[in-house]
Amino acid sequence: MKKYAQTKNLCEIFDLSVDYFQKRMDNDFVKGVHYFIPPTTSKTKKAVLWDIEALENWLRGNQVDSELENLLGRRG
Repeated sequence: MKKYAQTKNLCEIFDLSVDYFQKRMDNDFVKGVHYFIPPTTSKTKKAVLWDIEALENWLRGNQVDSELENLLGRRG
């Protein structure tokens, strides 16, 4: 399975609409944990890549401790 996917491909992986994921960006889904925007020189077009494993963990209610530690900046 792929490690990352663009937003438009998430519906094929999770059988949920693109809207489902877009509406939860910056609310339920955290930038840098569930998705990221790769560097680009374009000012108008920016790709969003989603971490498939992090999304699956969230959907199953299994947040991984390392994800939370990274989010909080507490690496031991």
